[in-house]
Amino acid sequence: MSVQLSIRNVYNFDVYPLSLLGSNFKGVTVLAIMDRDMANKEMDTEARHVQFYPYLPSGTPNDPNGYDYVKIKTMSGQVVILGIAWIKAETIELVTSSTISIKIGNVTANDVPRIRNALVQNGYSNINISID
Repeated sequence: MSVQLSIRNVYNFDVYPLSLLGSNFKGVTVLAIMDRDMANKEMDTEARHVQFYPYLPSGTPNDPNGYDYVKIKTMSGQVVILGIAWIKAETIELVTSSTISIKIGNVTANDVPRIRNALVQNGYSNINISID
């Protein structure tokens, strides 16, 4: 199965070398799709390929030039580069929308309009603010 990712879209997915890369690939934003030369400017693709290849499915090219790379930003703000071959294609899920819950301490009811206006000015219109 071919991996199809688009720049600026948000995805959830799993990776093959789960024990090495972890499972924090939920709500990641694609920043760039790169060839090996571009990825090499930010990481050692050869070393990572050697480390991850034993976890990849049979038929995966045993050559870091054999696939592209994707630069992503995790929900925690960490920027990571992954080989496309390291992503389990069948687990890729495009995230179309989510709900964010935020708690802001040390505010009063008078702050609600300012907070709402700040969100609206930044393009967020589906807002529900309550005071606990």
